[in-house]
Amino acid sequence: MIRGWHASPTRGAQPSTDHETGEVRIPVSLFDVDVHQGDSELVLSRREARMLLEHLTNPTAAEDAS
Repeated sequence: MIRGWHASPTRGAQPSTDHETGEVRIPVSLFDVDVHQGDSELVLSRREARMLLEHLTNPTAAEDAS
């Protein structure tokens, strides 16, 4: 397990959608504690992106549903 690593949305970058495949690409910056290590993209299906957005906007919804 790698401790201290995390990803954050890349400042000023916007997610993009491939309308043919439905993939949603979210630019992220990778950090080891607070030291920038590089950039990448989080690639999600349209369904995964929708589920993530729902969870981020209402994190207690999953708890309420169970």
